[in-house]
Amino acid sequence: NIPGSMGWFLDRAGACVDRAGGPGKYDSASTSNSLSYAENHATCRRSCDVDAFCVGYSVYAPLVGGQVECKTYKAQTSVDMIAGAAPSSGTTCYEKILSPPPSPPPPPQRQRRRRRRRRAPS
Repeated sequence: NIPGSMGWFLDRAGACVDRAGGPGKYDSASTSNSLSYAENHATCRRSCDVDAFCVGYSVYAPLVGGQVECKTYKAQTSVDMIAGAAPSSGTTCYEKILSPPPSPPPPPQRQRRRRRRRRAPS
């Protein structure tokens, strides 16, 4: 997560889909061939993180060569919210979740067996 961010991103394999089942409303952000995939991804994430109207982003990375593509999704109505992802090779959808990230489950506790003390015969 980015410091100062009020949310986190849930990733799903595929292209983002809105609640109406469509591709959603998005802006294509520019990416750079001179940057690595990780740098392009971080730039894409940051552009969504700082935009209050952004509900998520997707990153397309071709397997061989080509340019990384970033799309940031905006929601004007609840129908525009990201509802899932449709199969799309090389694409990952990241839905912005405006809450603290889920905490990890607590470690399993060992159950102690209590031993009964035997009374000494009287």
